[in-house]
Amino acid sequence: MFAPSIRFPILALAVVGSLVLLYAAQVAVRHVHAQGDAAPTCATGTAVPDEANNPGLVSDCEALLASRDTLAGTATLNWSADTPISDWEGVTVEGPPQRVTRIDLRDKGLAGTIPAELGRLASLQGLDLASNQLSGPIPTELGNLPNLQWLFLWGNRLSGPIPSELGSLVKLEYLWLNNNQLTGPLQSELGRLANLVKLHLSSNQLTREIPTELGSLLNLRELDLSENQLTGPIPVELGSLSNLRELKLNGNELSGPRYRPNWVTCLTCKPCGSRRTG
Repeated sequence: MFAPSIRFPILALAVVGSLVLLYAAQVAVRHVHAQGDAAPTCATGTAVPDEANNPGLVSDCEALLASRDTLAGTATLNWSADTPISDWEGVTVEGPPQRVTRIDLRDKGLAGTIPAELGRLASLQGLDLASNQLSGPIPTELGNLPNLQWLFLWGNRLSGPIPSELGSLVKLEYLWLNNNQLTGPLQSELGRLANLVKLHLSSNQLTREIPTELGSLLNLRELDLSENQLTGPIPVELGSLSNLRELKLNGNELSGPRYRPNWVTCLTCKPCGSRRTG
């Protein structure tokens, strides 16, 4: 038999060992439960089907989830990792490989700001956030959307300058930023948008002269710069816009000897033939 002086330390060690094992088991159980309770992500939820073969869609999903609350403000969007992305409000998914190609949230009561994360949607072809209550600036990151063909942000409360980075949207055909509170000059970089068909910037607070670079937009059919604070002469370069059907410059502070140059009367509204010189 063990002496009492030896038996008690052995019993104490056995008790301590049992307590350590019990604690470790409890920690392991809590860890498993924590993993099971973790919020699903675009890669683990039901938002993206066959995520292994659609990594681009997983990336788009993550960008939109990161944008949701910023964009919605006091409104709500049903964007969730538990909901198939094809069922998300205003989101169009096309493929293969599947990607987000369009976002149409016009007149949805959005009251936040435009998130920079939208600039990560590399396959986006159309973005329509018009007729909401969005405020703040237009993110420069929107210039990172190489496939964007139309950008409708009219009828909000957007402020600040028009980002020069929008001049990188080489596929853009429709740019409507009218009826906001945009300030600063018209960016000459807009003259790089060779595919632009309609440019509507009316009812803002844009200043300085009309950039001569707009005369390079040879596909332009509509140019509306009315109701701003533009100054100086009408650039003679606008006379090169042979496809122009509508030119609106009223409600500005244009001046100089070429305020109504002779070539303006030659810009006829096709096919109606009526002149629209503002």
